Amino acid sequence: MQKKIIAELLLIILLFASYSTAIYASEVVKEQSDTAVSPDILSIIQPFDKGVYEEEYIDVSIGIDLDRVDTIKLYSSENERAVIRTEEDRDVYHYLFRFSFGEHSIRAEAFKDGKLVAKRKVKIFRRAFLSKYYRVVPPGFEKKFFHNEKNEKRCDLCHDMSVNEEPGVAFYDISESNCFECHQSLLYKKYAHAPTVNFICLPCHNGKTGVKNRKYSGRSKFLYPDPIGDTCFKCHKKNNKKWNSKRYIHDPVGAGKCNLCHNPHSSDVNKNFLREKVWALCTSCHADKSSKRKYIEIFKKKYLQGEKIDRKFAEGSFVCITCHDPHSSDRPYLLREKYRGIENVCITLSEGGG
Repeated sequence: MQKKIIAELLLIILLFASYSTAIYASEVVKEQSDTAVSPDILSIIQPFDKGVYEEEYIDVSIGIDLDRVDTIKLYSSENERAVIRTEEDRDVYHYLFRFSFGEHSIRAEAFKDGKLVAKRKVKIFRRAFLSKYYRVVPPGFEKKFFHNEKNEKRCDLCHDMSVNEEPGVAFYDISESNCFECHQSLLYKKYAHAPTVNFICLPCHNGKTGVKNRKYSGRSKFLYPDPIGDTCFKCHKKNNKKWNSKRYIHDPVGAGKCNLCHNPHSSDVNKNFLREKVWALCTSCHADKSSKRKYIEIFKKKYLQGEKIDRKFAEGSFVCITCHDPHSSDRPYLLREKYRGIENVCITLSEGGG
């Protein structure tokens, strides 16, 4: 009986191994079929295969052989597609795709007189600063940079790749910025940071690195120092002085990780350019505090005005930063200055002053 069981287990293992090998082989063949046809007819210039990106919109740049292509079809794993008819004397085309966080693919197909003549595929990873699921980059993916001498040569026949901004001077017409044509999607959000609105890029994208990204030094002329805090505080001097004068400083502030919570370009959340709404933002790190219901029940049971506070929770006007200063404070638990203790928080909220 025991020998029979062992034999059956070995058979199952062999079958599973054979199935896995077949699946892997089919994936390899599929991958090769996506990339192996006429490499000089069609190329995906940008984004780079296995590249890591952070912004929501990604510009897909396609290069073709004009004599052998009259139609380009683009597909994204987000179920977006585009059909581009080629033009005379133009061999590079662009299309803007929008991506959620995580791993994605972009597929390009080239046609001539209705016949498929070439196809390409790249994989990308859109990294999240906050989400625990998408913060860590998968094996095989890495941050890749476009703005260096080698890559820019592919574009400088049609585009002026030089920097034409004057230090501290806003453009009268931002479309005159050499950065605008490719990076205008930074303005697609509801709220945009002043340097972004005016396409004043160099104060941040100065080509320098910090202790967290020194390994990328020299790979792009528009790198920014990481951590970014010192760069932010060159403009936000008053905030720097105020926050660093307090007894307790929130870790992201002390570490100069402003861009952990704030998108330095633009945001749909609020005028402070938060990456997420407050509750989701805070609990992405403070996961043990993620249950609103837990706090509602505490207030309802312990305080006379608990029902009023419950309503504030429900309508969203009572969130983490109602009581806590997200940057720094002289009070324990980063409580806001007007509160001497948690009881004061509850009284203020119940009276409508929160």
